[in-house]
Amino acid sequence: MAVDLQKLYGIPNSATRVGSSNGFDIYYDAAKQEYWELRNSVGGTRPSPADEKKYQQLFPPSTGTGAAAAPAATYDPKDPTVAGKDSSYRYPQDIGATSSDYMIFEFYKYEPPFGSKSGAADVGYAGYNQSINSLAQATVKTTTGDKALNQIILYMPEDVGVQYAADWDGKKFGNVAAGLLATAGKTASGKLGDALKDLSDTAGSGFKRAPAILGQQGVSAIVQSITGESVSNNEIFSSIGGQILNPNTELMFGGHQLRTFDFSYKLVAYNKSEVDIIDNIIRTFKIATLPSFNGAETLSGSIFDEAGESKDSSKSTNLTGNIGFIKNPLLVQPYFMSGGGPHKYLPRLKPCTITNLDIVYTSDGTYATNPSTMPVAIELKVSLMETKLVYADDIVYGF
Repeated sequence: MAVDLQKLYGIPNSATRVGSSNGFDIYYDAAKQEYWELRNSVGGTRPSPADEKKYQQLFPPSTGTGAAAAPAATYDPKDPTVAGKDSSYRYPQDIGATSSDYMIFEFYKYEPPFGSKSGAADVGYAGYNQSINSLAQATVKTTTGDKALNQIILYMPEDVGVQYAADWDGKKFGNVAAGLLATAGKTASGKLGDALKDLSDTAGSGFKRAPAILGQQGVSAIVQSITGESVSNNEIFSSIGGQILNPNTELMFGGHQLRTFDFSYKLVAYNKSEVDIIDNIIRTFKIATLPSFNGAETLSGSIFDEAGESKDSSKSTNLTGNIGFIKNPLLVQPYFMSGGGPHKYLPRLKPCTITNLDIVYTSDGTYATNPSTMPVAIELKVSLMETKLVYADDIVYGF
């Protein structure tokens, strides 16, 4: 999904992101041989002459081409392709028509976030997403060899929603601690003279409060020794003087959370073809949920090689076969679709893991089967968790 840099930020669409510096994403326009700085809250701006020289050294154009060297890791979420009926399981069978809304589930091999393809050299935004940027299609072992897992196409479920959650909490700072932090802030911003003065004032006010604090500690100790009751500082100050220590409470950001999703479907087979489709849909989700002993992979010259052994490929460590490891479950890439492309008004989702798979074979409350002996109605609930956090930077990509 191409991002219109010109419309969103005023940066030429011919520009390419080449890295980050000074808190900006840096773009290079090879056609005009210009660098651009991008910060979401400000938009695109041309750097100062001094910064442009710095960017020429940090992100030099490729020799003879005039194009900037692209970063080793970029984030480029792909639009899905609706697979043909031979490569997909569809319920209902006519789902995916040009006028309908529906969901696609694609399956990929898990890529370790710090593995050989993780883009560890780029620890910024692009590097964080690198392990999900070019995932390999998942396969399953069959009697005739490895077979790619089919795409699953299902109708749009009820209660479609996405939650964006941030962790904020109140933090109480003592007067001395608050003063020291304010001093540190001024020091960091270059106001050393003001910082030293504030440090002196903070220390002085702390010493002035010391007798009162030491006195309450003595009262607390006496009450504890005589009655066994524990009395806090503020309880003593409030009951004696009608005041308490200033809590200096500030709201502090503590991070944000991985998004989770629940999708529920009721599957009813009306003919033999749909019996087979529903069976394959359930089997595919089961395969994607569980780890595997099969498909053992080797790591040549890795930290898993036994000490003293040769590092040649013939003595690579077989992680799943020799030392009792099991392989991570597959990843699921869900898409909200409308017609032949992503839904314009529903968000994109990053690759997910299946955290829970509920299959109820008596969704109508009674057990009954059709002529093929399949339960008449099967309820399928898929619970997903994204493998990567969503940042404000992702919103331009449709997340």
